[in-house]
Amino acid sequence: MVKKMKDNIELSVIIPVYNAGKYLKQCIDSLVMQSLNEMEIIFVNDCSPCSDDEELIKNYMKKDGRIKYYKHEKNKGTAGAINTGLENCAGKYITIVGNDDYLLDNKCYEYLVDVANKSNADVTGFGAYSFNDGNDKEKTQIYKNSYYKKAKKVNPDYFPSEVTWNKLFKTESIKKNNLIFNTNAKYEDIEFWYRYVITVNPVMLYIDKNYYMYRQRANSVMSTPSNYIKRFDVYKMIYNFIKENNKEKEYRNNIIKWLNYPEQYENFTDEIKDIYRQQTIEFMKEININAEEIFNTLDMRIFKLFFSNNYIADKYSEVIENYKAVKYKYTKVNIFFHKLKREIKRIAAKFRG
Repeated sequence: MVKKMKDNIELSVIIPVYNAGKYLKQCIDSLVMQSLNEMEIIFVNDCSPCSDDEELIKNYMKKDGRIKYYKHEKNKGTAGAINTGLENCAGKYITIVGNDDYLLDNKCYEYLVDVANKSNADVTGFGAYSFNDGNDKEKTQIYKNSYYKKAKKVNPDYFPSEVTWNKLFKTESIKKNNLIFNTNAKYEDIEFWYRYVITVNPVMLYIDKNYYMYRQRANSVMSTPSNYIKRFDVYKMIYNFIKENNKEKEYRNNIIKWLNYPEQYENFTDEIKDIYRQQTIEFMKEININAEEIFNTLDMRIFKLFFSNNYIADKYSEVIENYKAVKYKYTKVNIFFHKLKREIKRIAAKFRG
């Protein structure tokens, strides 16, 4: 029996499709098995080179009337595919699913929509697992945020995860503000999320249930070292938007934390490391970071980079002087300064040699 879509659509699920191949079936199965009848499942084929993707989706359409299918005549990227979904959606809420990811609970959307309606939150977030392709038995919980266990305005000091696929958005909050995904941003979800929060000033609720399985593929945007170089392009876009909206003071700590190394940094090639370091330094100059911000916000791994650059060395000389007066009073600060001085002496000797 074919499942029919109801007239009153509660949820629009948008799935950009590009070269999904063997992963798409698991994704679709987890969606069509959802108990929520008042939903539409919108697949947007972004000129996928895999012909099996289209065939598979059309076969499922015969069985489930909740499925809608759109196909681009030319490739527009993930952001463009999401925008096509936004243009054609009718749901009260919107969520996005990666074409190689899947859901864990057949009733999760029914539950999330019910909670969203009762709370009237603009954004309803939920937990997720990350796993390496081919090994979903070993999964890691990601993006937990207990600060929003009760619905409240998004606080920059407790900024939620920057991905969009672990959230239900109230459609009205997106469309009335004319928000779309930026097709020029490599990390389109990060850029969109900051623009959304700053523009909408949303109320968010977090549900402490892990419903989403995020697949880490070897060639994905998030796992490819060369793609990290492009993160600073997105950070600059966001930084400019923050400045234009006079929010720099509120988001200052977030901006500085962008400078911390990604966990994958140690696996980068020397060439990628050099480029990443240079872009880090350039961005620091652009945001005019000061010595105390470096000292208080950034992790230890990035210090070695700083000490090899005159701009950073100059900044650190300020903080060293500022903390001399208290270094004997506070043990932890004292220990840190000894390590700091040794590192500076070592690098200075290296440069002199």
